[in-house]
Amino acid sequence: MKPCSKSSSCFLYGLILILVVVGSSGQPASGMGFWIADQDGRQEPLELTYIANMGVLVSSGHQKVLIDALFDKPNEEYRQPSTEILEKMMKGEAPFDGVGLLLVTHNHPDHFDARLAARYLEAFPESVLLAPADTAEDLRMAAADWARIEPRFIPLDLKSGEKEKRDLNHIPVTAYRTLHSGDRESPMNLMYLFELNGWQVFHEGDSAGKVDQFKEFGLGGSPVDLALVHFWFPLDPNCAPFLQETLRPDHIGLMHLPIRLESDAPGKIDQVRKYYKDIFLMLPGMPNKTFQK
Repeated sequence: MKPCSKSSSCFLYGLILILVVVGSSGQPASGMGFWIADQDGRQEPLELTYIANMGVLVSSGHQKVLIDALFDKPNEEYRQPSTEILEKMMKGEAPFDGVGLLLVTHNHPDHFDARLAARYLEAFPESVLLAPADTAEDLRMAAADWARIEPRFIPLDLKSGEKEKRDLNHIPVTAYRTLHSGDRESPMNLMYLFELNGWQVFHEGDSAGKVDQFKEFGLGGSPVDLALVHFWFPLDPNCAPFLQETLRPDHIGLMHLPIRLESDAPGKIDQVRKYYKDIFLMLPGMPNKTFQK
């Protein structure tokens, strides 16, 4: 193929290519393993918005994933979404507009509220919810119109040690079933690894931190750009080597921090900061983070 001789020709060729790949819906064709570039030819950045506890919005370009964010009556030891943030999420106001995928790691009130999740799915018919199967009955009972939202609710009934991959709204996501913190079978805990516009994001949920099981899943076999894990992972003698030597994420967000430890935790993390490329605590009021490649 000859190179473009004029800038207008190059622009037209690029526009045609985008239309062919993305299609009339404005979404990438399913299964296309590509990333969207900005006008300068660079990969779109990854954006991280902290909500509360382990709740986050992760986005890149037009793709947005909301994780463990729809709750308002948590364990009193942990933060809950502010009234302002919760209202923005439920109204779909920026930056919470156009969320294509909701992920729930487990059915605990500081991670998931069935009433809010049902209302959200009823309000935003483009959104899909992926969650452990033991959330299904609560969601069904909370729904005003179950028949309307059921097709967009994807329950996963996995045994501990099992994993499953799905492609939802053009977002490849793998779920990993683990024991819940405290080595409990119930509630089911799902960790997630998903791809957003070429970025690999890992969310640990509320696992028991069994590193041998993480390795059996094959985690660490491909680069991870952003890992969202418990605040104690980099301090734990088993989990710290897993982060440093196996998962090796470029960026690590530390979450699920009890309110009583918010003042002490920064000093603890400062002691191990040198062992990581980029590590930070997710604290109330923190500004949004933007990551570039």
